[in-house]
Parts: sequence; C-alpha cells; structure tokens
Amino acid sequence: MSFRPINYESGKTILLPAKASITFLKNSALADDGAGYITNAAASTAVDIQFVSAEAVVSGATDGATLLNCIPTRHVRFEADCDAAPAQTDVGTLADLAGAATLNPDASTNDLFLIEKIVVDAANPVGTSTKVTGYFQHANET
Repeated sequence: MSFRPINYESGKTILLPAKASITFLKNSALADDGAGYITNAAASTAVDIQFVSAEAVVSGATDGATLLNCIPTRHVRFEADCDAAPAQTDVGTLADLAGAATLNPDASTNDLFLIEKIVVDAANPVGTSTKVTGYFQHANET
C-alpha cells in the first residue's frame, strides 16, 4: 500500500517530469533527482518528500519524456506502511523512510514523517500492525 492519502480530494494532482527509466509504484514517496526530475525516494534520504506518486508507470528512456501524476504531500494525512510493527512510543515521533514505499518507525535521523497513530483493526491488532497515519514534514513548517 505504501503511502495512501486519507484526507485528500480527488483531482488535485500535478504532472511532473520523471527521471528516465524508473519504475514508479502507486503511492510511493518521490524526491527530486537534483536535476529537476522526479524519482523514487530512497532510504536515508534527507530531502523533504514533496510528492507521492498517484499512478504506477515506467518512465521513458529520456529524462522528462514521461509526465508522472503526483499528489502533493503538504497538509495531507497518509496511511503508511512500516518495515516493522511500530511501538506505541513511536506515536508522536518523527520517522525516516525505509524505502520509497515504507517507513522505518525506529529511525529518526532525517525526520521525514510524523506518526500520529498506529492503525489497528481486526486484521492488524495491537502489537502486530505495521500501518500508521501521519504527515510528511517540510523544512519550512513548524
């Protein structure tokens, strides 16, 4: 599932030029490649996650040849997958990415995602759930 927006109105996406030859998965965290093209975010990235992919696509062989449909992350709450079951003490803390599609709730070097709660239900009871809700942090927000 990766990063699924849960308080987002449909139709509010933006088309951004993609880095060449990248496989994008729907709801994966995205980062700028440093040359103005969007690419998959990686673990231990220290840049703000400004966008999440709104579609699954493989970009063309030339930078910018493919426009990727993206969801801006500001003020959007996401349900996110974690690489391990978070502890209740992770609620209210900032986490890092474990990859483009998951959080590492125990890492806080880059502080990219604020965990506001653990998602629990019949299929994901307390202590075993690997899903959380929260927000991506941005450098100019307090």
